[in-house]
Amino acid sequence: MHMLASARGIVAAVCLVHAALPASAQEGGRPADRVGFAASISTDTVYVGQQVTYALTVRIPTEIRQRLRRNPEFVPPEPRAMLAYDLPLARDPATAEEVEVHVYRRALFAITPGRYQVPPARLTYSLPQSPSFFSREEERSLRSAGVSFVAIEPPVGGRPESWTGAVGRWKVSARLEAPTTRVGDPLVLVLRVEGEGNAMLLPRPPVEIAWADVVAADERISLDSTPRTFAGAKEFAWLITPRERGAQVVPPLTYVTFDPTLRRYQTLRTEPLPLVVAAGDRVVLPPQRAPRAAPPPLVLKPALSGASRVALPGGAWWIWFAFLIPMPWVALRVTAAQAAREARRRDHSIFSTRAAFDAALLAHTGIQLARVTAPTALARALRLEGVTPESAADAESLRDALDAASFAASGKATDDDALAVRAQALIARVAAEARKRGAWLALFVMLGFSAACATDRGATEQALVAFAEGRTAYVGAEYARAQMAFERAARAAPRDPAAWANLGAAAWQAADTGTAVLGWQRALRLDPTDRATREALRGVRAPQRSGAARVLPIPPLPLALLGALSWAAAWLLVLAVPGRASPAPPRRSLIAVALLLALSAAWLDERLAARDLAVIAASSPLRTLPALGADPGPVPLVGEVVRVVERRGVWVRLELSGERSGWYPAERTHALARD
Repeated sequence: MHMLASARGIVAAVCLVHAALPASAQEGGRPADRVGFAASISTDTVYVGQQVTYALTVRIPTEIRQRLRRNPEFVPPEPRAMLAYDLPLARDPATAEEVEVHVYRRALFAITPGRYQVPPARLTYSLPQSPSFFSREEERSLRSAGVSFVAIEPPVGGRPESWTGAVGRWKVSARLEAPTTRVGDPLVLVLRVEGEGNAMLLPRPPVEIAWADVVAADERISLDSTPRTFAGAKEFAWLITPRERGAQVVPPLTYVTFDPTLRRYQTLRTEPLPLVVAAGDRVVLPPQRAPRAAPPPLVLKPALSGASRVALPGGAWWIWFAFLIPMPWVALRVTAAQAAREARRRDHSIFSTRAAFDAALLAHTGIQLARVTAPTALARALRLEGVTPESAADAESLRDALDAASFAASGKATDDDALAVRAQALIARVAAEARKRGAWLALFVMLGFSAACATDRGATEQALVAFAEGRTAYVGAEYARAQMAFERAARAAPRDPAAWANLGAAAWQAADTGTAVLGWQRALRLDPTDRATREALRGVRAPQRSGAARVLPIPPLPLALLGALSWAAAWLLVLAVPGRASPAPPRRSLIAVALLLALSAAWLDERLAARDLAVIAASSPLRTLPALGADPGPVPLVGEVVRVVERRGVWVRLELSGERSGWYPAERTHALARD
């Protein structure tokens, strides 16, 4: 937020330029001018809402002033992210007769903690080069140094709960519009807060009167920048409508402030105001409500259910699984291409047949003929790869026949062709039989993946003890104690939905709606199929079935497992058809289904994680700025689930349903993200 100077401050700055700055400009521009131009602040550390006085001092030699022919140009600094008010110009007595001192002052107020920078001011002026009237002028420029200060929050120790952000040295008084009224006739009650500080940042205090209805009315502000310390007054008005006749008394109004000079909180009180209420034409009675029986306590979960099995596993499980499943098909395609290229380089002879047989065995079983030259060694290796004994024996016989034909002195083409046909048929049998082992391996990978996803870490001993303590306290109607015990259990076992569900039930019975919604929402996001928790959320006034609070009754892990099975089945079908460059349409459909299920599971898991969601724990108005004194906005409901879009110190910017948004104290919210 950028707060510029007021119109009066701009006029004052121009006056300072006209009277003081010309001379200072000459001296500040060059050492020979002997003009002083310096910026300073009253203190380098203040509390939020406390005044910082920025001063720009100009020292003007008399001989320099006499040489100026026109006014210099003065550009005051533009403070950013703070409130700024111009104070009256000050002219201090000069230390010597030939020097005048002028001071331009501005009151600054920080509205959030942090470091603030005030940029330099700039002064431009011109001096004649000689006493002649027609002498040329030389333009000179002068810049003051930039200054900074730090704003901190008022101390937390000793802070009253009723303090709403008022900072300064204030006094309060109250008055009534009239000393008498009638039942049902409203009159105005005014609270006046005046003193030293920024009255615009004063928040309205709450007012309750037992014998009257109270409605907030308008506010009036008056600021006084005449003294060195910024001052002012703010009046808060209420319309009070008496419901009872007779001699009544408006109780003392209290207003809590923080005095930055004394560094302590003060509770200011007004004098009680007597009021005579006569009988009116109509009697206003408070609405009568029939007593309502207390609802029965909610049913607790009987025991801890263990870590949730619906969330997706972390780490690189998905990436490695999706990457490794098609690797056998890739390896098969690579070795087949190499074998084809090797066969094209050779002539159609017994040597090409033997090379093709060697390459096919390597692709399907990983066996190299050069390493199994001993008798029956090839047959044993093939049986270990899942090949039947008959096919293993035929492979051993074919290898011997190919070796004999390759090293014979002469051979016939018809024998070579017969061996090639025999080798081709045997390779098809070996590929079909050995590939069964690959399918079992893929199935074992799937089972291992499912087991890793469903790993139950179990409840710790601390969680079990706290859970039992909470159930005992809940049965004895000690709901506050049960809430604290279930909260310890939930923190010890953050993935257990039963602990969070019981925390919600105990908090609801203890009239803590914010914590109740937190517990139920986390329990439902750990187990979206829990109907009891979903039914409990329907009793909350804040909406829980729409917007950011909505939890779909679909767990992401089953979708992910179905997608993984579809992915593995598709690639197993691809492996079942050797020599095909691309999968058939059914296999393409399986791959598309696998990708769709994986994306759906990832979207559901991200929604259930709730990394940017929070629950309103205490109700107060949203603010247009991250400061207690900023303009109030709509008031969210306790238990409402909101989206956090920005964080700044102890404030968070929230987005709510109905296009509502604003800044809210972070301490009045509960983070909904999974631990």
